[in-house]
Amino acid sequence: MKLKTPNFFRFKSQRERCIFLVIAGFYLIFLLARVSSENFYLFDSYEYLDVANNVQQLLFLEQGENFSSFAKRPPVYPIFLSLFLSFHPVIIMAVQSVIGCFSVLILFRILNDFGIKLDNWFLGFLLLTPSVFIYTQLFMSEWLIFFLLSLLFFLLTRKQFSAKNFALVQLITLALAFTKPVFYPLIYLNFLFFGIYFIKKRRFSLWLFIPILVLQSYLNLNEKISGYRYFSTIENINLISYNLYYFKSATQSPEVAEVWIDSIYTPQYAALSIKQQNDYLKNIAYAEIKNAPFSYGFYHIATAIRGIFDPGRFDLMTFFKKEDGKQGFLEIFNGMKSIDELFKDKLSYVYLVLIPIGVVNCVKLFYATSFVLTQKLDVRLYYLIVTLLAYILLTGPVNSSRYMMPLQGIIIVFALLGINKKTQKFS
Repeated sequence: MKLKTPNFFRFKSQRERCIFLVIAGFYLIFLLARVSSENFYLFDSYEYLDVANNVQQLLFLEQGENFSSFAKRPPVYPIFLSLFLSFHPVIIMAVQSVIGCFSVLILFRILNDFGIKLDNWFLGFLLLTPSVFIYTQLFMSEWLIFFLLSLLFFLLTRKQFSAKNFALVQLITLALAFTKPVFYPLIYLNFLFFGIYFIKKRRFSLWLFIPILVLQSYLNLNEKISGYRYFSTIENINLISYNLYYFKSATQSPEVAEVWIDSIYTPQYAALSIKQQNDYLKNIAYAEIKNAPFSYGFYHIATAIRGIFDPGRFDLMTFFKKEDGKQGFLEIFNGMKSIDELFKDKLSYVYLVLIPIGVVNCVKLFYATSFVLTQKLDVRLYYLIVTLLAYILLTGPVNSSRYMMPLQGIIIVFALLGINKKTQKFS
């Protein structure tokens, strides 16, 4: 008896098969390049691996320094890593690449649902978005967010939005938050959006309350452990060490920013309790923002939008030298370095590759934006769009190619839908 291939995995045409094989080939090429570079890690990678070690040894049930094991890095990606810690990094990157290919297949099915045939536009857009391949083959969580958002997109486009589909949407919402902390405020957005949605549809689901109940329970647990109510300890640190630090550097000077940051992280700060440290950082951050709400607000939004167009110099540099946190354009944009520093690097020829990537970025965004603004969409898709916009705005001054990578699949699909509408209009 011959087993039938499930319809989801069955290619719709020979062209679709060929495009998928080319993309899979690119994942392999980038993997070989990563192996050649012998660098699978960024600075954040080691924190994920530390938590994964704790998970594997069941130490996540213990507390250290008044924090849970997941205080900084939430559990979803470390749990995945804990299953493979005994394997060579190449094996883990290969598994991540297979899931990356599955994410691409999900995008195929979304386009099929919209009646769009796969063509060279899709292939060109994806191949000239190298961040999709690069961050799939590092010990980073961006590839997992890419997969979860693609799956969320797929579920939200189902014609019959069943109770099962909604339950999966809610589980994905939780998985996003517990993979990357920037997504946890969106749980409140989820509750508000689908609360209104079900009222209008005159329906009810207990799943509406699950994400917000889990979030509140987690916040309560962290407060019980540390005396401080938080989702991730990275929140206040990022606000001080990146957002406000870059703001001061860009609006005043790098020297002023350095003096300011040194005045915060003093021996006296280190001697404070966990709760006192977080209260201290939060109070400083709020006072700084309160002193310049409009200028900081403008800076925050402007830099978040700027990051959308980042071609990804930092991404490419991960193949050539170990990250030191000073390799990206953010250091130049925020006044920490002069633009001359770019051309002092012996690897400055990499910038030539950034030109077509930057151009394609603009093309994708133009067509995706035109489609979203000019077409009447299913109301559920607006949940996805608002989620993406909120994510971009929340990242603020640190937004860059790396942070945009998880959104690229959705952007590419919207761009192709926009191109299709333009083609129909002029045909």
